[in-house]
Amino acid sequence: MKSLFVFLFIFWSNISFAQIEGVEYQWKIKKNKDGISVYTSKVPGSKFRAVRSEMRVKGKVSSLVALVSDDAACPKWADLCKESKTIEHTSSTEKYVYVYNDIPFPAKDRDVLAHVVWVHTPSTGKVSMTSTATQGRHPEIKQAVRLKDAVSQWHFTPQGDGTVLVESFAHIDPNGPTPAWLTNMMLVSSPLKTMKRMKEIIESGKYADSKIAFLPSE
Repeated sequence: MKSLFVFLFIFWSNISFAQIEGVEYQWKIKKNKDGISVYTSKVPGSKFRAVRSEMRVKGKVSSLVALVSDDAACPKWADLCKESKTIEHTSSTEKYVYVYNDIPFPAKDRDVLAHVVWVHTPSTGKVSMTSTATQGRHPEIKQAVRLKDAVSQWHFTPQGDGTVLVESFAHIDPNGPTPAWLTNMMLVSSPLKTMKRMKEIIESGKYADSKIAFLPSE
């Protein structure tokens, strides 16, 4: 689920993820292609696995933040995302976003109302975004199953050589029966496609001149 992946996070990899207290992950690599690595791990107390992926991109942190924040661009890079729109902007680093995910037949489409928060660490230049499924602000619709237990993260860390380390994390309860092939797609194929498209857009230079309110000029 394309954008679904874009939104769900808050755990730690043995690299640089923020860990939920008391949760341990045993990451196993599932795919390594085109400079993109995808890992999955069991999650204690959940029947659904967590997924994380990483890559390096030639570009700026501000460009990556701009792309992820661009609602209209969601279908162009976030796998399965059909629609994304901001419901409420509470500050330059916090908002509520509605995302509709077009899931292949016979599974039913999914949508989510996500609370999105950005954090900038001046000492390292790292920017992290956490998206957590929440309720209210947007009515549920009969065409889609509303995700109610989903968390995801993006981490963008400048490397000093003109590249950015891009890391993502997601743990999603699809809230209803889903066939095994869909689960596998969501955990491996979807993140891989999402990361690849993200890289292509950023390295095309489309967001190179983007200015982000909570970031200093690069």
